[in-house]
Amino acid sequence: MRNFFGTKEAEKRMGKMSGFRFLIILCFILHPSSFILSAHAADSQVGTSGAVFMKIPTGSPRAQALGNCGVSIVEGTEAMTINPAGVASSQLREAGFSYLSWFQDYSGQYMAYVHPVGQSVIGVNVAYYGIKGFDVRDQAGIPQYGEDVKVRNSYGTLTLAKSFFLERLLVGVSAKEVMEDNYTEKYNNLVFDGGVVLKVGRKLSLGWSGANFSGKKDQVVRIQRLGLAYSPNPFITALLESKSYSDRRTQPGGGVEFNLPEEVIQVGRVSVRTGYTGADDYGKNYDDKTLDTLGLSKTSGWSFGIGIYTAQAMGYGMSLDYTMVPYGALGKSSQIMVKVQF
Repeated sequence: MRNFFGTKEAEKRMGKMSGFRFLIILCFILHPSSFILSAHAADSQVGTSGAVFMKIPTGSPRAQALGNCGVSIVEGTEAMTINPAGVASSQLREAGFSYLSWFQDYSGQYMAYVHPVGQSVIGVNVAYYGIKGFDVRDQAGIPQYGEDVKVRNSYGTLTLAKSFFLERLLVGVSAKEVMEDNYTEKYNNLVFDGGVVLKVGRKLSLGWSGANFSGKKDQVVRIQRLGLAYSPNPFITALLESKSYSDRRTQPGGGVEFNLPEEVIQVGRVSVRTGYTGADDYGKNYDDKTLDTLGLSKTSGWSFGIGIYTAQAMGYGMSLDYTMVPYGALGKSSQIMVKVQF
């Protein structure tokens, strides 16, 4: 599979492949560190779990930019998809919306809201992914009617989180309904998430989360994250994280976030992020002008992002985050998110 997408022979093969079968392959392209099915024996279980869209860090451009890492630092509306314990750090009400652009017109939308109640915080979110009207061909490469071929995936979450010991220890749990409709298969599963964040002083944070448990693992992929974040000063944060899935081997990754605090630029905070998780060589992209301009046509495994936050916009705290992740011949993924605190 490593060379499948990056050669001229691939174009001939893909022309003969039905759009639906191609989409199924793309649906497994869901982890920043391993977006293609591996031929290694250690990955013999790849594809044995459903709802693999749950691997996408929708709703957290910050984590996506940091190599899909953030179990020890995510906060507020972004935390529910990565680590529900991070919701407990919210001291204000917060609403967030994000839009994620994936491959072959597959896209996702995410809305979330968190509300502090005493020493606890309640959060809710909904996410929807879909694609329709894509090119469908038979085995001979002849175009077929594909208007009725639709893929619609979604989930909704209710989260309860609480902080202890002056916010040194954060704990969160979630109940989540996951719905998958991939044209020929439809599943509904009630699953549960849990997570913990331990802040050791002001510089070190440790985090763990487990997602999608109690459901049928062949219908919903299970995810566990373990990581740490170290901030020697307010200007830089470094992360290391290990992510394991029920359908593939553990993948390590990391990222770095550079911050210019509000005290420095006075009008807001600006964050620049980059991350890396090991990935296969997906070949060179010849179609995306943005990747060509940035010299990223052959890049895979890396991710890049920027965030802007201000507390002076119309009396509210507002933030805008953007992330871009190149995947060689496959193109790029991007996500943008707007959050408001009030």
